[in-house]
Amino acid sequence: MLSTKEKNIFFAGQVAGNVYYTVAFNGVLTLFLLKIGVREGLLGFLSVIPFIVGIGSSVLISWVGRNYWRILRPNSFVLVVLAFLFLPIFLITEKIGFFATVLYYSIFVFLFWTGTQIATLAWFPVVQHWVPEEERGRFFGILRFTSTIVGFGFLRLSSYILGSDPSFLQFFNVMLAVTVFSIIWPVSYLFVSMPPPVYEEKKRVNPFVVFQEIFSDRERKIYFWFYFLWNFSAYIIAPFVMPFYRNVLNLPSSFCVFLNSLTILGMGGLAFIWGKVNDFRGSRFVLFFSFFLAIIWCIMMTYVHKFPEGNIQKALILISLVGGIAGGGQLMGDTTRRFLIAPEKNRVEFFSYIVIFGGQLPALIVPPIAGRIIEHYRNLRIGDFGIYQLLFLILAVFHIVLLGMILKMKPIKEKPVGEVFKDILTENLMKLRDLIASPP
Repeated sequence: MLSTKEKNIFFAGQVAGNVYYTVAFNGVLTLFLLKIGVREGLLGFLSVIPFIVGIGSSVLISWVGRNYWRILRPNSFVLVVLAFLFLPIFLITEKIGFFATVLYYSIFVFLFWTGTQIATLAWFPVVQHWVPEEERGRFFGILRFTSTIVGFGFLRLSSYILGSDPSFLQFFNVMLAVTVFSIIWPVSYLFVSMPPPVYEEKKRVNPFVVFQEIFSDRERKIYFWFYFLWNFSAYIIAPFVMPFYRNVLNLPSSFCVFLNSLTILGMGGLAFIWGKVNDFRGSRFVLFFSFFLAIIWCIMMTYVHKFPEGNIQKALILISLVGGIAGGGQLMGDTTRRFLIAPEKNRVEFFSYIVIFGGQLPALIVPPIAGRIIEHYRNLRIGDFGIYQLLFLILAVFHIVLLGMILKMKPIKEKPVGEVFKDILTENLMKLRDLIASPP
């Protein structure tokens, strides 16, 4: 366990690292690609580079499993160096041209996400040692809340710097600011002790043993297919929300970044509450309610174009907050559920295979296909609905299926979802009765 001082230092470093991802990979770099002329088809292929890395990183799992407490420090420094080496692209893109810029960007993303994948594989088991099970909901909630507030501030600053039609120099200024701030992340690890793991793997683990542990256990099997379907459906539209804002709704770049900042705010603004609900009501309740909110988000995104032109931006502000709140609950419930069902042995391999084959494999398959479909059927119209609106409706249907899968999950140190809803209803009816009987 960490001391209070170490917790605070670790906390600050995690926030700084999260902010870089929040700004760079939540709209700013997508806007940059759109500015140089990238269309949905190519954007779909570029968006899967991190997942190609993820699948390929399966060869690193055993190595990470034996060395994860040694990896976080040097790996974080390498990532920050790569972030600085990426900055010149914004200053030379007009000189080197479209294809060279796309190649530069692709190489950076490949290298950066290789380091990120290593960090992700090592992070889960390290945090599992540091954070007691009963505190994880609160810990993840406060971390996400703080990261969100700081990330929201940087996104608002980015929106102000970029304006409605940003130049390449303005993109450079945004990324320079967030890269300098991210230095705090690797430096923080220098002041945090990294104890050896309680259980250290000495032998290479056969991947078939890990898959057997997943698919021979009912709850792990349900969770794996739930996680797979969730990522499969999410990446039908996730890489293309920014083009939808920019090219379909014709929103200025600054407002596109503002909407992303509101989504991030929604994700983290209620993170502490989601954490509390998770601790007291259980991960399945959080998952069920957050996916129900996600269905509402899909429906609102489907119909937002039908609002009067002057009210579309106002509607999107609310929609972005709803989407962020839903996403925050999904991540909270998913993270804690994953810890609950993890086996005592082979934890690193379990977390790794879940992330790679349950998350990154579907994310690798879907975006290139979806991007080509969007670009090919750009002019498709069924009544008032275009290709983007149809994809939002498809996503809503997938989410309904996911709700059914959540209901099939059995409680682990928690009540069934139905009983939780019943308890909440009973509790509020009792409060209403007391209020009627003894008004203030």
